[in-house]
Amino acid sequence: MLRWRRVECSSGFLLLAAGLFYLDGAGVVPWAALAALLHELGHYAAVRLQGGRLRRLRLTAVGAEMILDRRRDLTYAGELGAVLAGPAMNLLLAPAAARLGERWEGLYLLAGLSLTLGWFNLLPVYPLDGGRALMLILSGFLPPAAAERVVWCCSLTLASLVLAAGTVLLRQGGSPILLAVGAWLLAGLFQPEGSRRKTG
Repeated sequence: MLRWRRVECSSGFLLLAAGLFYLDGAGVVPWAALAALLHELGHYAAVRLQGGRLRRLRLTAVGAEMILDRRRDLTYAGELGAVLAGPAMNLLLAPAAARLGERWEGLYLLAGLSLTLGWFNLLPVYPLDGGRALMLILSGFLPPAAAERVVWCCSLTLASLVLAAGTVLLRQGGSPILLAVGAWLLAGLFQPEGSRRKTG
């Protein structure tokens, strides 16, 4: 694990980033990285506006997670707002970047990537933002253990459906991207989760 101040990068993240940059012949990765950075800044801004404090930002092969300082913990409503702030940043950025795309074509790419990242993160699959949001909402009506079971079953079902659709598509001569996304979602679902509340 590579550490710099409050940022941690796993070896898996570094290998994935190196592989993507190596395979990126169209210059998509820098724009995708910018969309992801703005996504995380949306989370961070929402946390800071509520008086929360970031303890650590961890970058892994299955995504980024913000670990908050428990001494300045957010309410469930506050955490829900912080979770949804990342996709909201992307969805607000997309039309703005598209308008400016007439002056600089690269911004059209940023708009498309931001739109994709925003909607993708709203899928109710843990640990995506949509899965975290569903967990927080259900925790207001169900015991925490029951909420976790519902979210886990929903996440496993959707990730398995994406994986199955990707397998069918690949067998028919299609792109392996959907299959890779399904595998990535399942890998994220089975990552060990600590007891700390996180957003990102």
